[in-house]
Amino acid sequence: MKIDGTGSGADVIRVYKAQEKKDHVAVKQGAECKTDTLEISSEAKKMQCYRNLLRNLPEVREELVASLQERIRDGAYRPEGKRIAAGILEERRLDRRI
Repeated sequence: MKIDGTGSGADVIRVYKAQEKKDHVAVKQGAECKTDTLEISSEAKKMQCYRNLLRNLPEVREELVASLQERIRDGAYRPEGKRIAAGILEERRLDRRI
C-alpha cells in the first residue's frame, strides 16, 4: 500500500480499508500472508560471536600478573627497552588504522 500524502484523510482511510479487505480475502482463500523477515549476514554473525568471546575474557590476566610479580621479586625480570618501544609504536600504528 502506498500513501503519498496528497489526498485527504478520508482517501487514506479508504485506501487502508481496501487493502485490509484484500488481505482478509487472501487469508480466507488460503493465500500466504506476507510477513517481515530478518536475515543476519554471516559477517554479522561472526562479529556477534567475537563480541561474546571478548566479553568473556577477564579484564586482568591473573596468571600473567602473578608470574611477572614473581619474576620481579626474584630479580629475573629484565625488560628489553627496544622491545617495549616497538610494542608501543605498533599499538599506536594499530590505533590509527581504526
